[in-house]
Amino acid sequence: MRVITRDEWGPDQGLIEGGTWFEMVGPASGAKCRGLYDLQFEQDGRSKLLTHPTEAAYYVVGGSGSIVHDTTGDAQPLAEGSMVHVRPHTPYRLTGAAGTRLVGGPCPGQDSITGAPVIPAPAADTWPVISVHHRDKPGLMVPFISQDARLVVWLGIGAVAANMNYVVLQPGERNKEHVHAYSEDTIHILEGRGTAENVTTGEKLAFGPGDTIHIEIGFWHAVAADRGERIVSVGGPCPADVDMLRAAGVDVDQIELPPDAALPVPGAVSGS
Repeated sequence: MRVITRDEWGPDQGLIEGGTWFEMVGPASGAKCRGLYDLQFEQDGRSKLLTHPTEAAYYVVGGSGSIVHDTTGDAQPLAEGSMVHVRPHTPYRLTGAAGTRLVGGPCPGQDSITGAPVIPAPAADTWPVISVHHRDKPGLMVPFISQDARLVVWLGIGAVAANMNYVVLQPGERNKEHVHAYSEDTIHILEGRGTAENVTTGEKLAFGPGDTIHIEIGFWHAVAADRGERIVSVGGPCPADVDMLRAAGVDVDQIELPPDAALPVPGAVSGS
């Protein structure tokens, strides 16, 4: 388990005209399953053309913009709280007004986030290649994570490799100790200070706003709001943790997935 600070981010990848795109969690940090990037639009602008062989998920921290399918030109608006899912090999661009910030990216993280071949997705009429959701309209609540743990980009919408949750811990709240048998857990802190606990090793690490907690596969862990502050975070396990969903009462076997997706299995890295 690590707490990654701003000073440990990778270099700007040069993917936003008039802004920055930094790797927080990805190949440079040794992550195998999750890619999490910091996207900042310092001026009104747009990203370069993005195409990658894996799914992607994004969360709009603040500001406004859009996501545009580069072939069709179809644009969907984005605002604070929006969450986006992109299927593999989809050509798209992100736009943002000055001051807009997003976190997310392809999962697993990619050495190159552009340049993959464009391949039409099967059954796009049922599972859109680009779908926009919102933190206030979750698909599932998971009480053992917190009283307010919202799964938004999750298996229920056909997202396997790239998931995005929104979690609030009230002061004094601590989530139930848990483990992901084949997923990395990544928690980006938007608000509040607390403690990340590696229950397997006994290690405890303090964190604050802007930090990112990254837990490797197979380590029992918990997050505690033990410093008198409300904690707000986004992220979650990647790929989707089927065992956790079953524990939350989801009949996973009844979830229909896109033809080019399958339930994750131990030992496999989605998109590799």
